[in-house]
Amino acid sequence: MKFIYQFSILTFLFSCAAESEKGSHRVLKMEDFREIAIASEKHFFEEVINPTGIGLAHDKLLISEAWRVPVEHPRMHLVNISNWTYDKPKGKHGQGPLEITDAELLYSPDPGTFWIYNMDRRKLAQFSIQDTSLLAIKDWKFPEPMMDLWFLEFGPNGHYLGVPKESEYKIQEFDANGNFVANYGEFETLEGRPDLTKLQISLLMRGWFEGDPKRGLYVRACLHSDLLEIFNYKTKEFFTLTGPNNSLPEFEYLESEYGGAMAFDRNVTYRYRDIALTEDYVFALYGGHGQMDYNETGIMAEQIWVFDHKGKPLYNLKLDRSIIQIVVNETTNEIYGLTTDEDPGIAVFQIPEELL
Repeated sequence: MKFIYQFSILTFLFSCAAESEKGSHRVLKMEDFREIAIASEKHFFEEVINPTGIGLAHDKLLISEAWRVPVEHPRMHLVNISNWTYDKPKGKHGQGPLEITDAELLYSPDPGTFWIYNMDRRKLAQFSIQDTSLLAIKDWKFPEPMMDLWFLEFGPNGHYLGVPKESEYKIQEFDANGNFVANYGEFETLEGRPDLTKLQISLLMRGWFEGDPKRGLYVRACLHSDLLEIFNYKTKEFFTLTGPNNSLPEFEYLESEYGGAMAFDRNVTYRYRDIALTEDYVFALYGGHGQMDYNETGIMAEQIWVFDHKGKPLYNLKLDRSIIQIVVNETTNEIYGLTTDEDPGIAVFQIPEELL
């Protein structure tokens, strides 16, 4: 089954659940943001081969390697933020106990350790910051109810919140043992397109997922559409932001025995590229460039949109270099980004005083 279709994101939004169920909605305009230009300095580490992600683990920056890096190399690196020196490698490649194949940093409450999500193996692994072993000190393989999760964050009360690869719901909750607890935010069928199932719509709306268990806030942001949703765990409500570009690109749905997938043209521009949450703000890295642009120029994203926790647009931080992936250090008031130039490193931006 294949089909190609293009429609407005507003059509998708207003065909969804009732306002009382979805919370509130706002259509963004670029004039909603106040522009602030910020400059950066770059740090390069020769130990890192092909970085694909970054995270903050207390006073260390974690840099994760791409899956295609040779298996004899570590999956992660720790960097000292205080003086921007290389600290140590972490993560032995493998499928055995305490080994990992990829890494995404999660919220880490213990100052001596950090947790990562190994998406490929569907497991969590805990590492020591102090020891020099590449191996984790503990890992936990997902039970069957959690095996379809694509993105994962720690939830309140020791629970887990995640985004499945294909689902009729936007977010799912599991308890500490991996037992299913609840679904949140059911996808609705599209007006005029009854042939698009909720599972297909979930594939169309894939992107990023970030959470803050202390504040009970979680954010979904779409890669191929201007759609960002803030989920308040306490109230179980979504605040939805669409625009400024309210169109979706043409897509093709591909179906196989392994499940469905959405295929997009190489000229399609990426929208949201990453999210970071702080005590007061939501930082959303926005692209506006496609894969062909990136292949030719090395430019992926040069602006960060800043919102408050209720979804009010505040600032558009115009960056002096292209990055993918962001983390915010609230202790040093810095934003860290993974650069997209020929020798990728870490860009360090000072948070403008207007945000402090």
